[in-house]
Amino acid sequence: MRACAQSVSPGLGGIELLQILGDGVVGGPESAPPLRDPGRLARWETGEWHYRITSGARSGQTEVESVASISKTARGETWKRTIGQESTLFIREVSGGGLVLPSQITHAYQALVYFEPPLSYLIAGLGPGESRSFDGRMDVYSVNNPALKWYTGRIRATTVYTGVYRVTTPAGTFRAALIKSEYQIDIFAVVSVKDTLYTFYAEGIGKVAEAEHRRIAAMGLFNSDTKVGKILMSYTPVSVPKRVEAPVQAP
Repeated sequence: MRACAQSVSPGLGGIELLQILGDGVVGGPESAPPLRDPGRLARWETGEWHYRITSGARSGQTEVESVASISKTARGETWKRTIGQESTLFIREVSGGGLVLPSQITHAYQALVYFEPPLSYLIAGLGPGESRSFDGRMDVYSVNNPALKWYTGRIRATTVYTGVYRVTTPAGTFRAALIKSEYQIDIFAVVSVKDTLYTFYAEGIGKVAEAEHRRIAAMGLFNSDTKVGKILMSYTPVSVPKRVEAPVQAP
């Protein structure tokens, strides 16, 4: 454990995708401890994060992401993270402090997606350079008619804790842990989706930058290749009113 805490992250010079974040955003590596408390690292509490889009069709625009607690669902989800108008993620905390993603809504397609087993969102205990992979199933339903199942696909997900780096954004300069997530989705051997994300988290702040490369190939239908970067502009915690109990009346 001590050796991991003192190790140094490798350089990121060969990762072209990070260039979409802009010049001077990602700095050099720093000492990288194991991921002990992912919830604290991601600041998993009610709040709003404002990001500037740095590439793609919406470059220069602002996107708001929010986290809010919800009543416990049948799949054990107690949090939701809303990512602009793109998607809503439903999150469950697991023993050891990790977070998993049992389901999400993709708003552009009005699709409700269930993952089995739940996707790993943040994994506790990973050391620098360590990774976890899993193969699972995804069932896709209509948001407007949850009884209507559209299709089933297979998903392979790999999560890598790449290390800690100095990240400079309009909101400040941070020591940020870098999580690389790769998803390979196949549907009926007709549609293939490859999604790669490099996400930087600063302890006590949450996500401070992210670069994503998504490739979709549908045989005989369409192909798309998009890269989207975002950097933190500001973070606003949202206070949750404390529950006030009615005073007990003396008999």
